[in-house]
Amino acid sequence: MAERADADIFAMVDSLRKADGAEFVQLPCGAWKKRRDEAERQAALYADTPQMNEKWRVHFRTYTLDGDMLQDVEGDYTIKHYKMPLVLEEAVEDMCEGETAVVYAPWYTAYGVHGTDIVKPYTNVRFEVTLKSKEL
Repeated sequence: MAERADADIFAMVDSLRKADGAEFVQLPCGAWKKRRDEAERQAALYADTPQMNEKWRVHFRTYTLDGDMLQDVEGDYTIKHYKMPLVLEEAVEDMCEGETAVVYAPWYTAYGVHGTDIVKPYTNVRFEVTLKSKEL
């Protein structure tokens, strides 16, 4: 099942690359994150990025791959305490304050075999995640 999920996500990312030239990087967990443009990459070199055990306000929306919104969540999360899905923990690592990223995630990096009340088990999803601010 995981191999099928990977193939489905890769096909979607590949079609987006071909359609509009979007660039993606693969995260260590296997998900794909839309890459920043060059100006955003340069600005991020001097911006505050999350460090382990820091608390950050994070906003994320979860969508099906067909575009149906499943949930809209905002909260304070301690980095690397794994209260967010694994893919989001990895996605925010190199983000900077105020940045929004789009991430295409196979089910095993998102909500897994159990799902949630809202997200069915084995569901591949797209996240829009915004790193809002560091909480002091």
